[in-house]
Amino acid sequence: MPTAIIVIESGVIQLSHTAKNTIIADPQIVDHHSYGQTGLALRLTEFFTDIYVRKSYMILQQLQGPDHVVILGDLMDGGREWDDIQWLDELHRFQTLFRNRDPRNRRVHIMAGNHDIGIGNTVVDAALARFRLHVGATNQLLDVAGHRLVLLDTLTLESDSAHVNASSRALVERLRGEREPRAPRVLFSHVPLRRPPHTDCGPLRQSPEPVPDRRGYQFRDQLQANTTAYVLNAIMPQVVFSGDDHDTCTVAHTLSNGRSAVEHTIGAFGWASGVPIASYALLALQADPLELALQHCFLPYQLGIYKCYAAAFVCSLLVAAACCRRRSEDCCGAEPGLIAALPPRKPQAAGPHCIKRVALVMRDVAAVAVPTYIACILYFYIV
Repeated sequence: MPTAIIVIESGVIQLSHTAKNTIIADPQIVDHHSYGQTGLALRLTEFFTDIYVRKSYMILQQLQGPDHVVILGDLMDGGREWDDIQWLDELHRFQTLFRNRDPRNRRVHIMAGNHDIGIGNTVVDAALARFRLHVGATNQLLDVAGHRLVLLDTLTLESDSAHVNASSRALVERLRGEREPRAPRVLFSHVPLRRPPHTDCGPLRQSPEPVPDRRGYQFRDQLQANTTAYVLNAIMPQVVFSGDDHDTCTVAHTLSNGRSAVEHTIGAFGWASGVPIASYALLALQADPLELALQHCFLPYQLGIYKCYAAAFVCSLLVAAACCRRRSEDCCGAEPGLIAALPPRKPQAAGPHCIKRVALVMRDVAAVAVPTYIACILYFYIV
């Protein structure tokens, strides 16, 4: 039975008796593999990107209250490169940022990404085994609100090695063998499916360019054409969700039975992923009647916030300097009526006393702003 699909670009999903699901793509927590940083620069980058992710995920859980969270892979930037000790440290860091605050009522399902295990014939066997041991199965089937969620490991599916792709192929063949699917299927893949070149991604995409089709060391922007056809025609999904691209994209695929399945690529969850505004998606599933509602959600523009901080600091300096240039205490502290009553004075060149006054004004501003900022950061780090 087909599902009624509702896509909401803005506003609030309003379906009664729904299972609320949050879809997060590419957390890809920053490490020295990200930008080649070391020392203090790396620590500062990690600190400010981590606090953003932690705060966003905490508030997301509070406001949305999802029943299920699906993370589409790429937990860490250099996950496949780490040795076991380093990887476990980074996994602990990831788990701290993405702490489930309601484990009794919320389930979190984590997929593998190419940054975690590699892709195709370059899958790192040790990284794959480690991921399955400490995180969980890379292929999962979930029955949620009358829908079957298929979390398919398309990374190993593209491998020519039987021992690598066995689990993924077995899942696809199992679903192909169900002649009459008992529930509409929702497919999740880390890597986007193949589409014609220059396919438009819709109005929510931040980049003017479509999803590219490049290949390089341990990455592939799109699945191969034969893998895409195999997966779509075997699973026959109602809708597809993917990540990896770091930006939003919506494209329709035609299935062998003539029906279309819309693929939604979800933007990255972090603000240092090459896309200005981080995002995630809300997926509401309803069993009776069968309905599916999707809403793309965008997080605060963190780099823009830092730019505002810098602009406010510069403006504060300019205002303080302008006041002190007039060399009048009234300008910086007296009532406006008193300023008007004073006789005009001949402007004098700014001297050390003006610089000192500017410093005093900025000190007073910082005495309030800096502790407040630190308190806010500590709150999100401790809570």
